[in-house]
Amino acid sequence: MNAPGTTFIDDTAEIIAELNALAPTLGPELLPNGYRLGNLWKFSGIPDHGGSDSAWLHLNGPNQGFWNDAGNAAPDEQHGDMLDLLRHKRCGGDKRRAFEEARVLLGRSRGGQRIELTPAEKERRAAEARRRQEDQLAKQQAERVKKAKGAKALWLSARPIEGTGAADYLRCRDLAPGPSGKWPGSLRFRDDIYHGALQAKYPALLGAIYTFEGEQIGTHRIFLARHPRLGWGKLQGAPAKMVLGNVGGGFVPIERGASGKSMREMPAGEPVYMTEGIEDAIAVRMIKPEARIIAGVNLGNMGAVLLPEQAGPLVIVADRDEGDRAQVGLEGAIARQQSRGLTVQLVVPPREVAGEPVKDINDWVRALVRQKREVA
Repeated sequence: MNAPGTTFIDDTAEIIAELNALAPTLGPELLPNGYRLGNLWKFSGIPDHGGSDSAWLHLNGPNQGFWNDAGNAAPDEQHGDMLDLLRHKRCGGDKRRAFEEARVLLGRSRGGQRIELTPAEKERRAAEARRRQEDQLAKQQAERVKKAKGAKALWLSARPIEGTGAADYLRCRDLAPGPSGKWPGSLRFRDDIYHGALQAKYPALLGAIYTFEGEQIGTHRIFLARHPRLGWGKLQGAPAKMVLGNVGGGFVPIERGASGKSMREMPAGEPVYMTEGIEDAIAVRMIKPEARIIAGVNLGNMGAVLLPEQAGPLVIVADRDEGDRAQVGLEGAIARQQSRGLTVQLVVPPREVAGEPVKDINDWVRALVRQKREVA
């Protein structure tokens, strides 16, 4: 028991703030297989195997020390701060060990600090903690708004994809505009988008990322290249898919469905079909042009996508990825959507069509298109 008039300081907020300030040096130390891209440290998730760059750590700015993994991350490894990163990388996931390790790194005494606090001092410390939190939230919101404006400006500077390399890219994947003869209005094209990792400009298919309330919060970029023999395809040798702005909770709208109404005004009980990528969403549109279809951008965000209260059921058209991390990520996305009260249905393409392996709904459509050509 504590002595009368004596208490232990809860220094959690202070430890996290001080650790987050060490992100520029501690982050690369904990994740040696990543690389720097502007203000971000790009890495392949908590395993840090170097095989991908689906995760990123903010090295500076209002989100300093916070990280996200948009890949097939385990539920406890999708996002966090520097204390979480320390817990995963050095402490086997143990929170108590992480606090002790953090105190050593920061030169604090182990086990907390025992001091006598007056009621006035307790209130002062509580007020200071609230102020830090409010300042952090204000800075994050300002940064989010700034990033959204930049992402929207990029999308508005582009043009509809018909007659461009983006439309050719989709057609090279055996995708078509559908019965309407028009590509989704959320998609645009520019031939001179800057690729940070390659420090050069490339053509790109752009997808506007919206909230269900109709606010554009980001722009999804799929960098393209024209191959001499194969035609248009995704850029090779570097990450081809990136988000400018924000993505959390948003989606790329592909088809409004039979009602033609906005997501916010959609009829009660109307199903929403959601795929991971834009290409798969267009493939679903070819099969079910009457359906309301969205792309969640990545598996990590599919659980975060927010839909209006009257939506449902949510039909997730998933990739056929039987890897453990992908399965955990998919199950996590389904569980998060169910926790919001949504009925979730799952559609997965067959393992193969006519002897050819199928990875996703786009592969399924391509196989069906080839079958029709052979019959013809």
